[in-house]
This record gives sequence, structure tokens and C-alpha cells, in this order.
Amino acid sequence: MPSDSLTQSSLHGDPFDRIVVHQTAEVTHTLTTADVDAFANLTGDHNPLHLNAAFAARASFNRPVVHGMLSASFISRLIGMALPGNGALWLSQSINFHTPAYVGDTVTVRGSVRHLSPATRVIVLDLSISNQHDEQLISGEASVMLPLIQPSEPVASARVTFITGGSRGIGASIARRLAAEGKPIAITYHTGEEHASALVQAISDEGGQALALRADLRDSATVARVIDEVRERLGPIDALVHSAAPPNPAASFLDSDPGALREQLEIQLYGAEQCCRAVLPGMVARGAGSIIFIGSIAAEGQPPPLQTDYVVAKAALAALARCLAGEFGAKGIRVNVVAPGMTRTERIHAMPEKAKLLARMQSPLRRLAEVDDVAGAVAFLLGPDARHITGVTLPVCGGVWMG
Repeated sequence: MPSDSLTQSSLHGDPFDRIVVHQTAEVTHTLTTADVDAFANLTGDHNPLHLNAAFAARASFNRPVVHGMLSASFISRLIGMALPGNGALWLSQSINFHTPAYVGDTVTVRGSVRHLSPATRVIVLDLSISNQHDEQLISGEASVMLPLIQPSEPVASARVTFITGGSRGIGASIARRLAAEGKPIAITYHTGEEHASALVQAISDEGGQALALRADLRDSATVARVIDEVRERLGPIDALVHSAAPPNPAASFLDSDPGALREQLEIQLYGAEQCCRAVLPGMVARGAGSIIFIGSIAAEGQPPPLQTDYVVAKAALAALARCLAGEFGAKGIRVNVVAPGMTRTERIHAMPEKAKLLARMQSPLRRLAEVDDVAGAVAFLLGPDARHITGVTLPVCGGVWMG
């Protein structure tokens, strides 16, 4: 049997990302008479120099010479199975033959990455083929393209879901909805420990699996620790839903707390960034994942008055989602925004009833959003029917904003 020495590329994630300049690989094969006969029959090259000992002797060789292209053909094994590996397409080659190979020789094909082009996904390899005596038989180069291979089966739906700000309001509704679909849930809270514990108990009572962890999303070390704990207790994180947001009292720009904008950005934007940095490597390695940011229609069109800090943070969050969607879509990861309009949560309890009535009347559907409306949109974007949707902002506002 032919003998090989190779390491196949992993099928998870984008193999191109694991190729670096000067990376090397090799394959070996011991040439046999059966190889020579099979090559001659396949190609029709029955040159007696390769098949007839007496003819080879008259040609100044002490035995038949192995077809040069038979030795060179193992470059294909190197490219297809070792470097770059699965999915590689051989584009071109330039080779020089130095010394003949004979039956019984063990040839070693070595490849080294000279150049990478991420834009075209082309890899240039320096090649060398030698025998068991370290005599160089062939040298040259090859250009190889590594096409982006899409998953053969789309991921049906996200499984373990990590929800920030999940102890109450929209985040809690999302957690209940996804847990009811059988997904293990991890939620974070900052101050609402009682609400978080009650939610976890309620999900458990209904046969679901959930855990709650206190986290300050502004601290990268804390975020990394919490996500590591989720992985240990529930498994790899397949979906991230970023719902955490600090209070946003109405205030004019000049009268507002100078630190209010910073707080909104730290929790909403930088908190999302910290979470994405923690979960994306695992998603990339598995070639699948989904991220959803809870935005706001306040960031679309004309912004509402006295909400500058909140609107700026939500607009930045939507921009981050589009950037990540563009960068990681080819790696099987979708990033979207769910943008509620005015929703019945604790945030609007202190709002005058007249303002709520006006908001209802401005909606074509003549009602405010409920938290379950938002949770339903999130569940849709995490599910199989949204597998071709990324980089969008999905408004859940009854038609107040029609983008």
C-alpha cells in the first residue's frame, strides 16, 4: 500500500485563515511496479524506457525509469490533502526534472508557502521532490486556490444562547422564548440578581435549562470569565443576544450628565464588542453562529428629543453589526439587529400616559410593542428560516419606521 505522511486540514472554520507564509508540509510514497503499470495504462504512455529493462539498459540506465509525471503527480496529493488541504484547486505549475526516480524509491514531496493573497484566496507554493538518498528529483512552484466552501447543511437554529441584560424586560422575554424552544440559555445581569434567579427558576420549572451570571460588560476579563463558565456548564455558545442597556432618562444635551454618553457607549457598544471578541473565535472555528444586537428605531430617521446619549449608542451598535456581518459572513456567522419601537417595559412606566397614547396613535398598528413581539423577532433571526439574512436591522415598531 502507498505510504503517506500528512496532516489534513480541519473541516471547521475557514482553512485559508490557518495558512501562513513559510508554512510547510510533506507527503511520501514508495514507488512500485504496479504504480508504473497503472500510470502507463491510464495515460497511454507505454514508452519502453519506463517498462522494459533491456531497453532502459541500452539507454544508459541500469533499470526502467519511473515516468517523471508519475513522481510529480504526488504534488496533487500534497496540495489536496496537506497544504493547503481539503477543497484546494491546483491552478498552475512550473517544474524542473533533475534526477530520475526508479521503482523502489521512496519519494518525498515538500511544499512551502511563499505567498498568500487573501483577496483572491491564491497560495503560491515552492516545491521540492527528493528520494530516500536526499537527491533532488524535481523542483518548482505551484499556484493553488482555496475556494470558500459553504456548509453542506445550513445550521438549523442556534443552540446555546448567551443573552446579556437578560434578567428582565426584553432580555428576559427572549430568554423565556428561546428556552421554550429547547435552547440552553445563559443570561447576564448587573444589579437584578433577584429577577435573574426567578427567571432561571421559572425556565427550570418548565423543563428548560438556564443559568444566570453577574457580569460587568465594561470589563473584558469579567466577560471572558463568564463566557468560559457558560462553555463549561452548557457547551459552546452558538448565539449571542446583546440586550443590556443602562437607564436613559430624558435630558437635553446641555443639561445631561457628561458621563451619560460614556456609560451608554461602554455598556451598549463596548459591551457588545467585548462579548463578540469572546464568542466569535469559537463560532469561526465551528463555521457557524448568530449574533443579534437589540437596537432601537430611535437610531433610524429623525431621532426623538432628549435622548442623545441613547440614540448615539444604538446607532453605533447598528454600525458595529453591519461591519461584523460583512467581515464574518463568509465564515458562516450572521449578525443582525432587532430594533424595537416603544415597548411596554419598566423603562416607560414613568412616562406620561399622554405620551404613550400619542406613540400608539402614531403607529399604523395602533399599539405599543410587547416584549414578546421583540422576542419573536429574535427567535426568527436565530432560526432556520433566517439562514440567508445578515446585516439587517429588523424594526419591531408597528410600522412607525418603515425603512
